[in-house]
Amino acid sequence: MHRYLGIAVGLVVTLWCLSGFVMMYVPYPELTPEDRLTGLAPLDLQGCCRLPDQFGTDSVERFTIEMVNERPALRLFNSRQRVIDLVGGIALGPFDGRQARAIAHASAGTFGLAGTPELQGLVERDQWTVGGPYHPHRPLYHFAMGDQAGTEFYISSTTGEVVQMTTARVRFWNWIGAVVHWLYPTALRQHTAIWLQVVIWLTIASLFLTVVGVYIGIRQYRFRRLEGRSPYRGWWLWHHYAGLVFGLFTLTWLVSGLLSVNPWGALEGRSFADEAARLRGTRLDYQHIRSVVQSLGDVAVPAGTVRLTGAALAGEVGVVAADAEGRRRRFAGDTLRVAPLADPHFERAAAVLRPDAPLRDAGWIAADDAYYYTHHQVRHFPVYRIRYRDGERFYLDGVSGELAFAVDRERRWSRWVFHALHRGDFAALARSRPLWDLMMWFLLLGVTASALTGNWLGYKRLVRWRIRSKRRASP
Repeated sequence: MHRYLGIAVGLVVTLWCLSGFVMMYVPYPELTPEDRLTGLAPLDLQGCCRLPDQFGTDSVERFTIEMVNERPALRLFNSRQRVIDLVGGIALGPFDGRQARAIAHASAGTFGLAGTPELQGLVERDQWTVGGPYHPHRPLYHFAMGDQAGTEFYISSTTGEVVQMTTARVRFWNWIGAVVHWLYPTALRQHTAIWLQVVIWLTIASLFLTVVGVYIGIRQYRFRRLEGRSPYRGWWLWHHYAGLVFGLFTLTWLVSGLLSVNPWGALEGRSFADEAARLRGTRLDYQHIRSVVQSLGDVAVPAGTVRLTGAALAGEVGVVAADAEGRRRRFAGDTLRVAPLADPHFERAAAVLRPDAPLRDAGWIAADDAYYYTHHQVRHFPVYRIRYRDGERFYLDGVSGELAFAVDRERRWSRWVFHALHRGDFAALARSRPLWDLMMWFLLLGVTASALTGNWLGYKRLVRWRIRSKRRASP
């Protein structure tokens, strides 16, 4: 079973190992919220602000004000995003090709890109926009800058936002990195249910291959003084010892990789929507938003502000101003005067989030802890951490007061069986560079050696089959 299953799926395990080296340094391209801030022009509120007489009766979770095509625009977020031109007082979208070109030219300047954006076409999806987060923005306008870096970016036809950006270097390394590691070719990934089943069952088959291999390796290990401890020689010996030493790590990566896709909802956790709603205290409606927008004409936003974000907190509206560097300040929604949140607000939040849960402790943290840390992701500090006796944790943003991150039982398990075991970030010391790099290279080289030697032995067996077949077929 180990031999023939290895011939069938051993190459997949090897490719997972080799692509893992690439993903240590070149992750799948993503235009993060921090990246998007750098691509926004400073707010210019001249001629602002007009609103439609009525733009819906539905409440919204939050809103932003930023420049769209060199004009201030209001973005309303709920189940879908709506965009309103604050100069003309009209709804925007869907965006046509002419508008997309104008946005592309403006964005190229704010992102600091060289060259002139050229429209490559209107695409439903491609290799770099195949995931679910891009569904509300389809179809997408695909632009290429023609610069030395080979920069390409995509603009949403529904919201006018730049939603993805890649370079030639990132695309090349991802073809042999994330696309291979995640089994992410567009033809497969666009069918989410099928892709998920392929990943799950290929991983299960690879797990079975590894478990049987470890069993054989232990069983064949012999304690003999003169003849050595393995009955194998040559490539078989290398495969035997590499499998014995690194088989456990192979199993660890396969199990944690399987759990990363939450098979059958194993580690999905809850959404924390109820806790976030209790923290807000109310929903934003038309009057809330109109009051904030109309106040913009009477105050001067801080110099360099590229985005204003409004949200409800404890029943009141607050507005956070952000510049292109990510620096933020909070203002009261009714007066737009500086209004940082005081400690008493955060101290009351524990009872608001979970009224009936016994509290363990609460307080500010300014650096990583076991669950809220910066390895492979961006985290803002300081945050107010609330820990309950049942192990659940909540982290509140120190500027906006909103729920930044939360951990329940399933997410605790995900933290240790995926993030720790798969990415090697189980402790602060292990996450430090270059210690993390040395540890991961050592383990990956060992696991890759085990897989590669197995592939070579399988290839040699296939060659022998072919030779024997030809001999039988010859007269």
